[in-house]
Amino acid sequence: MTKKLQILLFILAFIEGGAVMCVELCSAKILSPFFGTSIYVWAAVLGITLTALMLGYYFGGYLSSKNKKKETIFWLMLIAGFLATLTPILSDFVLPFAINLNLLFGAVVSLVSFMFFPLFLFGATSPLLINFLTENINDSGKSSGTVYAISTFGGIITTFTVGFYTLPEFGITNTLYAYGILVLAYTTFLFVTTRTFKTPISLIVLFALLSYNFHNRFQYENTLYESDGILGQVKVIERYYKKGEIYKPYRELLVNNICQTMMDVENPEDSYWDYVDILADNINHYKKGNKALLLGLGGGTLYKKLKQNNLNIDVVEIDKRIATIAKEFFFIENDLNITVDDARHYINTTSEKYDVIIYDLYHSETPPIHLMTKESFEEIKSILNTDGLLIINFYGYTNGNKGKGARSIYKTLKESNFNTHLIATPGLESQRNLLFINSPSVLTKSNNTSTIFIDEKDINLNDAEILVDNKPILEHIYLKAALDWRKNYNKINAKQFLN
Repeated sequence: MTKKLQILLFILAFIEGGAVMCVELCSAKILSPFFGTSIYVWAAVLGITLTALMLGYYFGGYLSSKNKKKETIFWLMLIAGFLATLTPILSDFVLPFAINLNLLFGAVVSLVSFMFFPLFLFGATSPLLINFLTENINDSGKSSGTVYAISTFGGIITTFTVGFYTLPEFGITNTLYAYGILVLAYTTFLFVTTRTFKTPISLIVLFALLSYNFHNRFQYENTLYESDGILGQVKVIERYYKKGEIYKPYRELLVNNICQTMMDVENPEDSYWDYVDILADNINHYKKGNKALLLGLGGGTLYKKLKQNNLNIDVVEIDKRIATIAKEFFFIENDLNITVDDARHYINTTSEKYDVIIYDLYHSETPPIHLMTKESFEEIKSILNTDGLLIINFYGYTNGNKGKGARSIYKTLKESNFNTHLIATPGLESQRNLLFINSPSVLTKSNNTSTIFIDEKDINLNDAEILVDNKPILEHIYLKAALDWRKNYNKINAKQFLN
């Protein structure tokens, strides 16, 4: 084997490792608007990925015992690259069916249909590469170590490139298509270089190139904005609701098809969410000169309410796309300074002190668990004035298994020596929000008639957990509530993008 061919095969190993991570990341993002980003979904993605690679490694090892032809490696990569370019098309066919299944089974069926087979074939190439590059039995360890190291390095580079650049900049379809074409182009080059090129290769490449014309990611006809990123899919859509005999426009911010903001286009200061008005009513004693920290901007509905009280407001938002969208589509002033940062990182690094700190931090259907621990609440105290308020927006469940998350947060707040009032918005548990109103000082109840206080005596804390950093169990505890929200929103949002 020539030195040139050896280098070319190491480059192929690099591309293969990158392809695995590209397909895995993009497949997870294809799922997220329909099945969310809960631990169930990520467990399904990782489980199917590892299963595909395991079987691919075994299959590749079996093939390597039968032949040592380099063309076999090229064919596996060529077909895998072709399947990668078809992934968005296959998902278009599968998701309308899979969304009607339960979350776990639907996610697995979807992933098997469009992620499993390219990963299986990519995985099969590594044993074949190792076998082909091993000319002496004593070099087998060196060959395998080098191939896996280069492949892993390719995966690392691709993970950062796809996650932080190509996904948010070009979207899922273009990212998958581009990487698939890269695999096809390089393997075709290898066929030509090694003089093993055959006519069917041209046909596969041609079909892959033409497949781009059939990519049709789901889009609502009134979509004003759409982008994909490592933090999920973000959409801004405009719909109409009937008020009396008149249809009025409203605008929604969707993250993975879960509504984060609803705004009346004609009255952008008005809120569709009860919790926004109730929260504002419970802090209306804070006026000009008081300082508020809003963790989570969304479309800025809550920000507008705080602004009406003339509060000095700092805003922290982890996804820079949200900051741009709020200004462009939700009438937030362009000169608003928004800090793009993780909320807990900001809490630990800021030198500011606040009178009000508000958690409004849902990422689609999942609130951030690292901000709901005893340690995080202690850190909050260091930037909260003694008579200040910490307010947390959470799911509306307080009873049964679905309410264990809220009960555990309540118990953890009490353990952190916060005085706490629990407020519910009107409606059923599945349709309402809970607001935790907390202060290191004594709390007085609001006289506002719209405020529904939940008596502490009605909250059974016997099975509630004290949430701590060392035992991040909240995501498991609130999972049933999160899945219920996802199921309800899928009926409203996800399915209409399939029509």
